[in-house]
Amino acid sequence: MDIFSYLNDKNKIYNMDAFDLMKQMPDTSVQLILTDPPYGIQYQNNLTRKKLPRLAGDDGIDYLTFAQQCYRILEEDSHAYFFTRYDKYPFHYECLVKAGFSIKNCLVIEKGLCGNSGDLYGSYASNCEWIIFCHKGRRAFNKTKLLRNKKPAGKPAHRYGNPIQEYKTRFFCCWFGKQYPKATYNPVWRVKQGFQHPTMKNVECLEWLIQISSNPGDIVFDPFMGSGSTALAAIQTGRFFIGSEIETSYCELSQSRILKAQFSGLQGSQHSIQRESERVYG
Repeated sequence: MDIFSYLNDKNKIYNMDAFDLMKQMPDTSVQLILTDPPYGIQYQNNLTRKKLPRLAGDDGIDYLTFAQQCYRILEEDSHAYFFTRYDKYPFHYECLVKAGFSIKNCLVIEKGLCGNSGDLYGSYASNCEWIIFCHKGRRAFNKTKLLRNKKPAGKPAHRYGNPIQEYKTRFFCCWFGKQYPKATYNPVWRVKQGFQHPTMKNVECLEWLIQISSNPGDIVFDPFMGSGSTALAAIQTGRFFIGSEIETSYCELSQSRILKAQFSGLQGSQHSIQRESERVYG
């Protein structure tokens, strides 16, 4: 019997393979996909004294099948965000297009700390994350209060333009500077917090993407939950989440972060959703 029930299985992280979960999910059952899938580069964090284990599945996944499953379970007229890398972008782009997605942009978002790997004297240091932004069908951006316009509201944008809104309704595809959240945390902060995951994403950054591309009460899907940042971002913006993580230790990390956030009162009025999110299923 399928473990997935659309009405009852919101706010769960399954300790299982992403492909096994997606196969059991109904068509058009989620309203936003936001995920950082394995790149097939056998990544290992070298910025701390103690090396963290290599990520499971990072010897490569069947990306085309992954893209096709994501397209199938995503609701029509919805958005999807896929983290990628400069050397994997062409292949990921090709697979997503073959699956049916319309690719609109590649977002480039500043990291919490500049990378210190690769050819230290012959290549530029990596200080950004790449994210492929897609539509299934077409969905307009939400109007948010994330970023104020610098010019006064009410004045025409130009001679024959519409009046300037108080808050931006269209964002740049490159997020750098103090006005934007970083894509990742500083590793020093991560180590002090005791978070043993090498590629943790900044919850605030994911919150921005979720608010721009979904509505309260929508389901955000992340088949590679990792440290649980997507789940936290969904809860804190009034959305539901569904996801999977094959590594038991990272499922436990996700759960501890959710519980800690609940205890600190960061979810405001989302108490009923918080109680749901206390479950991690194997």
